[in-house]
Amino acid sequence: MKIFPENWRLAFVRTASVILVLIVLRVFFIQWFRTFGMSMEPTIRDGSIVFANKIAYKINEPERFDIVIFRTSNRPYVYFVKRIIAFSGETVEFKNGYLFINGKMLEEPYLEEKGEWNVKPFVVKSGKIFVCGDNRLTRWENHFHPQISIRNITGRVMGHR
Repeated sequence: MKIFPENWRLAFVRTASVILVLIVLRVFFIQWFRTFGMSMEPTIRDGSIVFANKIAYKINEPERFDIVIFRTSNRPYVYFVKRIIAFSGETVEFKNGYLFINGKMLEEPYLEEKGEWNVKPFVVKSGKIFVCGDNRLTRWENHFHPQISIRNITGRVMGHR
């Protein structure tokens, strides 16, 4: 009885090739993350798996309302999923749950409920972007609303499950 097929070398090369391709895809192109918390609900539910396109912003600039994965600046890195709201130099304000950028109200069609946030105007710092979750029913103070460095973006969310 043979343990290995006669063409075991071919089988080994094929298996090693598949593993190598998967590693390259994971390191350079696509990465998955499991979400924790309710800050992106109802768009992305707690415990969902999201897939990030890691080369999206190496090719194109981020756009307003893109959903992104980003990491903290300090190690060990912690990863978050949020939506891009504003860019460097823009003034952000919330009035009765409505978003204003540079004094102009923007529609947020992805929100099911706006909440009642009232946040005084602030300017997004140079080299940063402002991100925010979609769950606006909790108090502003309970949300993690960073102005993050564009360098800390891992990728654009291309799907979730």
